[in-house]
Amino acid sequence: MKKYGFLFLIFVVATPLFSQSYWMGNRLTNSSIYLDPTEIQVSGSMTSLLKKNALENQYIPFSFGIAQAIYSKKIEEHKAWDIIGELGSFTQFEWKKVEGIQQRNLINIDYKIAFSFVKQLNETSTYRIRFFHVSSHLGDDYIIRNQIISYTKNKVNYEQLDLSYFKRFSPYHLAYGGIGSVVRPNSIRLPLSFYLGWQKEFKKENSNWAWSLGANLKSFQETDFNLNTKLAAGIAYYTASKQEPIRIVLEHYRGHLPYSQFERTRTEWLGIGLYFYI
Repeated sequence: MKKYGFLFLIFVVATPLFSQSYWMGNRLTNSSIYLDPTEIQVSGSMTSLLKKNALENQYIPFSFGIAQAIYSKKIEEHKAWDIIGELGSFTQFEWKKVEGIQQRNLINIDYKIAFSFVKQLNETSTYRIRFFHVSSHLGDDYIIRNQIISYTKNKVNYEQLDLSYFKRFSPYHLAYGGIGSVVRPNSIRLPLSFYLGWQKEFKKENSNWAWSLGANLKSFQETDFNLNTKLAAGIAYYTASKQEPIRIVLEHYRGHLPYSQFERTRTEWLGIGLYFYI
């Protein structure tokens, strides 16, 4: 009888400690960076390559990604942490004339799986530790058109650890920065990378709509630390069920291809993009 009383006492004492813990629920933190081209989200862009004939050469990237909080803990107001699992794919098409015929060809698909620990320290500060694996695969259209019949060296197949910090000046104004390193032993890829960014929504009270502005800067040791920049301006629509809005923006990208085995190729595009999270 004493044993059951002791177990009951443990249950009574421990229950408040776990009353704010959640398995497979909605995430309590926010570490979204929608202008990072490799962010796991749902996105699609129609772009024209500025250094080529825009009517004959277009680049069409789109991604599909899902994220789920595996375990979450709310400590107090504005203090919480999440363990999050994410899975995404990044597909790139080219729309160009080949032998006088306009074609839409699949260039490449990247796959990414990530696990993150995200902790909100207070109303303004959040940090994230993320481990991810990414692998890149040439598209069938590209392989057939270029008659590739042998193995190609692939440096976009690696594991990486990132540390990021997010500074939120208001619910609609965010700055962030992060560093990362490849952690796969004997990797053929140079390890270091970093990124910085800023995004802001100009939202009025009692309105679901807002103007949206943002910039993302990213650099990799693999491409000699050349700076890759992405700028965007457009509109955002907020819903009651999501922390991040649906955004439709005009975007400009300049730098190395942000994904695929052709990342050493430099490019510049202007287009319109759709971004949201599920």
